[in-house]
Amino acid sequence: SPSVTPAIHTTLGTGTFPATHAITGVPVLDDDRVAIDPFLDGESGRFMEVPAVAERWDQQTGNQALVGMIGHVPWHLGMIGIGAERPGGDRDHAAWLDPVTNEWVTNDAHYELPDALRDRSDLDRRLDELDRADGATDGMWRRAPVDDPARFEEVPAFTAHHAAKLVEVLDEEGYGADRVTDLMFTNFKQIDLLGHHFNMASPEVRDAIEATDAALAEISRFLEREVGHGNYVVVMTSDHGQQPSAAALDAYGIDSNELLADLVGEFGPVIQDVAPTEVFVDEAAAAERGVTVAEIARWLGDYRLGDNATTLWHQLTGSGDFSAADRVFTMAVPSRLIASTSCR
Repeated sequence: SPSVTPAIHTTLGTGTFPATHAITGVPVLDDDRVAIDPFLDGESGRFMEVPAVAERWDQQTGNQALVGMIGHVPWHLGMIGIGAERPGGDRDHAAWLDPVTNEWVTNDAHYELPDALRDRSDLDRRLDELDRADGATDGMWRRAPVDDPARFEEVPAFTAHHAAKLVEVLDEEGYGADRVTDLMFTNFKQIDLLGHHFNMASPEVRDAIEATDAALAEISRFLEREVGHGNYVVVMTSDHGQQPSAAALDAYGIDSNELLADLVGEFGPVIQDVAPTEVFVDEAAAAERGVTVAEIARWLGDYRLGDNATTLWHQLTGSGDFSAADRVFTMAVPSRLIASTSCR
């Protein structure tokens, strides 16, 4: 059960594990064994091999149930499924953020973008208020940019905007307005994003948790007021865990970009991608160069901290209790062995 966003959210949405629903990581292998995005950047969810519970319920009600997802990236589509791409399905409400403009977008062929998400005036007002809250209109909130379209979704103002728009969608689209149970899924991504940038113990993450808690309260108040006590269920779960800074643990981080560069330097262009738990090998390219997966696994098993370090100090001394000669990985296992190996 890999602790990465697309796999976790598809597990939540389908009630099955990655070995069954096939969304096994951030990249997945297509039929040609090429590592690609599991939802093709929103173009298609065809790699989901199991329908989501929401899809099953939607069809059970003759598509009368409202189904929606407001998320951060197409990876969150695993919670609701593939919409009209599945025969018999309809264009459920679905939205994720454009990575450049941070405006909510969708794939109109398979989903519908609620009208409430097209207006960003509420966001602009909240961002301006947050920018001025510390007494300086400098485009910054703590260490995060308020005026960078590619990153302003990390700040508390966006969390509040997300909650307000979610409530607006529920209200305008009629969720909970009749006797057919409707389903709305969402992901508040700020805690995760800020954890990646600043670590779990940072003041930015603390503020994001407080803002997300306030957002949950706002959504709950709306449901209590408009849908009615006892007429709704809220299920809340985490995305995945976080960690403190490496320095706080007297440890080090593994630089995946450096590892990729080192692999290519050693074996040539036979590596497609390096993910937190996987190295994707282009087997055709490897065969042409006479490189085997076993050779790559053995090389990884002897990969040292000094090899992965990008500064001269760490290359020579290591980090904390770890020397430059310490191995980065305890072992590297070709994935084909995992399916045939028993843990008993």
